[in-house]
Amino acid sequence: MKTNRYISLLLISIVFLVWLAGCGLVRIDPEKDRQRVVAEVDGEKILKGEFLDVYEQQKAFWGITEETEKNKENRDFINSIKKDILEHLVLDKVLEIKAREHGFTVNGEYEQRAREELEEQIKQYAELLKEQEQAGQEEQAEKEEETEADKDYLEEARKVWEEQLVALGISEDEYIKMLAKDLMFEAFSEKMLEDVTVTDGDIEKYYNENLSKQKEDPTLVQTAAVELYRPPGRVRIKHITIPLPYEERNEYYRIMQEESEEEADKYLKERLEAIKPKAQEAYDKAMAGENFETLIETYSEDTSSSNKDEGYIIYEGSGLFAAEVEKVILEMNVDEISRPLESPYGYHIIKLYEKLPEEVFSLEDKKEEIRTVVLEEKRNEKWNSLLEEWKNKAKIKKYENRL
Repeated sequence: MKTNRYISLLLISIVFLVWLAGCGLVRIDPEKDRQRVVAEVDGEKILKGEFLDVYEQQKAFWGITEETEKNKENRDFINSIKKDILEHLVLDKVLEIKAREHGFTVNGEYEQRAREELEEQIKQYAELLKEQEQAGQEEQAEKEEETEADKDYLEEARKVWEEQLVALGISEDEYIKMLAKDLMFEAFSEKMLEDVTVTDGDIEKYYNENLSKQKEDPTLVQTAAVELYRPPGRVRIKHITIPLPYEERNEYYRIMQEESEEEADKYLKERLEAIKPKAQEAYDKAMAGENFETLIETYSEDTSSSNKDEGYIIYEGSGLFAAEVEKVILEMNVDEISRPLESPYGYHIIKLYEKLPEEVFSLEDKKEEIRTVVLEEKRNEKWNSLLEEWKNKAKIKKYENRL
């Protein structure tokens, strides 16, 4: 009975303290709070400030607000995020300690590489912005004008990047340090995995096991790391796509969901009429014998190398086109060009290049692809084993009640 009395008094005290905090009589010093230890790995401390920095980023990613945190229905979700962050920080510290033992630490060299990698990422994003903006347009600008345009895209890409950093609540220097640490860990892992090799026996075993599975269940071929078997019924095509504007596609799906299929179909037909002349013009030129790849460059939204060069492999349920378009494709003959086919996306003009026969690919044909996949599997297996071993040997303390 005395024990129960003490517990009751303790609970009353806790409730009272919480009430005081709510009244503003008990205040938490943010700086002191950030210095609290939330975990230890082999005596090295992980501070709450480190946790809070990552948590703020996760809150931004998930759109978590103060109101979200206060909602009791979200408590389990919030707690799972916090536990995952703490687990990540612990593993990060385990890796940091192990890397240091092997002579790997973040230094000026890794930070310089991180800055170079960031610049490359921004340049690539600038190129993507440029391609998107110039898609479907003829490029006839002078060299000087192109250089100026590149500068504009680079500036825009950097602005977007800076906005993302602000949204995540981190500075560029903080990001560089994070990236430098990742590069250091990458170099460390390469060192730890340099002895992983793949034998001919490994390759043969992978081939036999996966070929058997793919023949038994051809749907596995669609997601297989290495295609060892090609089921019957596959064709290779290229296409010209004249799309409806993005807003009109969204409006069609809204009407379909909120109103009726009849109203949605009526709206779609009206919108398709507006782009029909362009689709018909492309089709007429294709039927007159103009080069299909050139027409793709001139008319199609999809001007990717995949579409212009090797094309796409289509089969029943492939999902690249609407079901009604896919059905027409699979009934076409080699070198046939379809009329402009309607879908909620817009118009599609298809050329069928090849009907692919059923085929079992030989071990020799797929050997190098398999080697790459098996090597990655074995490296992942060893790395995960090392992480587990290091975690088990480390002295880890976690104080989840302080999060």
